[in-house]
Amino acid sequence: MTKLTRHIVTVTKLAMIIDSSDVCRRRHSYKVERHSILICRRLKLPLREIRIIKIASMLHDIGKIGIDLMIIKKADKLNADEWAQVRLHPGIGANIVAQLGFLEDAAPVIRYHHSRFGGGGYPDASRTGDDIPIGSRIISVADAYDAMINDRPYRKAMPGEAAIAELNRCSGSQFDPKIVDAFLSEIKA
Repeated sequence: MTKLTRHIVTVTKLAMIIDSSDVCRRRHSYKVERHSILICRRLKLPLREIRIIKIASMLHDIGKIGIDLMIIKKADKLNADEWAQVRLHPGIGANIVAQLGFLEDAAPVIRYHHSRFGGGGYPDASRTGDDIPIGSRIISVADAYDAMINDRPYRKAMPGEAAIAELNRCSGSQFDPKIVDAFLSEIKA
């Protein structure tokens, strides 16, 4: 087994551990990774960039291990304090990943996956457009789509058409329009 293969196996196991903590998130990391790779290929990104995005997409929610599990599993909408805790997960995740030498390139991608293309988001609301790593912008679309089409404790899944309409509605504000277009081209193909 090559060193890269061992790293991918390790990352895959970490993603499975992350998803196993919440029944509503089963295979979420895997699906976000699959959607992210489709976008990468549509955009014809270099292989090195795709590898970083693959790892970051599988571990994008690793920071949730630093959040109270009662908040993560809460069946109702979160209150302001709970929401503030959840908003810490990208930074926590980036810090965890940065400490693992072979994953350090994925840290900024994880840190900014909840940044909004038009400004806002977290952890740094001032990051906009191309100041947000392309991997983060890709994961943002893939993550949002998977979250919308799957049940959550506080709401039922949207039909795929409604999720697509939401991506289009938020294109340019929350999401990079280029990424949305690439994703929608892939899932409609």
